[in-house]
Amino acid sequence: MGTNAVAGQKGVKRSLVAIIFLVILVSIIPEIIFRETTGSIPGWNHYARLILLAIVAVSLQLVASLKHLTKFVLLLIALTLGNILLNMVAGMDAWADVFPTDTFLGNVGGNMVLKIIQIIPVTAALLVLFKGPAEAYLAKGDLSAKVEEIKCLGIRQGQLSWGRLAVISGLLISLGTILLTIITVTGASVEPAFSKLPALFPMVLVFALVNSLCEGIVYRSSVISSLKNILPKNQLMLVAAAFFGIAHYYGAPGGIIGVVMSGVLGWYMCRSMYETRGFASSWIIHFMQDVVIFSTIIVLGSFG
Repeated sequence: MGTNAVAGQKGVKRSLVAIIFLVILVSIIPEIIFRETTGSIPGWNHYARLILLAIVAVSLQLVASLKHLTKFVLLLIALTLGNILLNMVAGMDAWADVFPTDTFLGNVGGNMVLKIIQIIPVTAALLVLFKGPAEAYLAKGDLSAKVEEIKCLGIRQGQLSWGRLAVISGLLISLGTILLTIITVTGASVEPAFSKLPALFPMVLVFALVNSLCEGIVYRSSVISSLKNILPKNQLMLVAAAFFGIAHYYGAPGGIIGVVMSGVLGWYMCRSMYETRGFASSWIIHFMQDVVIFSTIIVLGSFG
């Protein structure tokens, strides 16, 4: 192995270690630790993150071998600013009156409004840093692009287009989500309330579109655009998968099962974006799953 190859491998390893540290810092792992050990999350946590990220951003300019991570750190700063803004809005006195948590519209709809607020700084940063939607992975992409070999799923090189596979896999993943959510979250003792679903289904579609868009920007567009020229494809997919999976620790289903399930889904959707060089394939898959999740919340929940 040549000297340049060895140096290149060491550079990738250093970058990967730094990226893992940054993902842990910005993920909800600190919140999980605080909540599980003390029962509450300190109000200063996002501000502490912001200070640490600012220090890292400045420090990177002094370390030539890691300076290429600057755009990734700037996007994480934008995400942290989005979280601070989100918490400020959610903490307003009028928020609970406008979005009561005992209704589907108030609870889930309010959460969607907060997610839109959260992605405003991230989207702005993506467009500024990458000078357009395509390089920021905010464009549609090529749905006719052929899927590269996925051995674990038995998919051969060039066997399917991502446009077709997105729909097929979206349906299958949604079916699996129904079964696993019922088993791990609700159990067999909950009486379904199917009569509520038709009236609320238009909201389900809108919220699914919004949620899949927002999470795609935060957990995939920001990761792929800033790290595609830094990490090999497989490592990039794993970083995006971990970032997305950890974020769903308190999801439905949650816990380690939820992290693993969401992580696998995140890996798959990130791969679809990487190979199509765009957003649409991942959005299709995520949207279909979110329709199922929000519908399940209504059918098995207590919302009006």
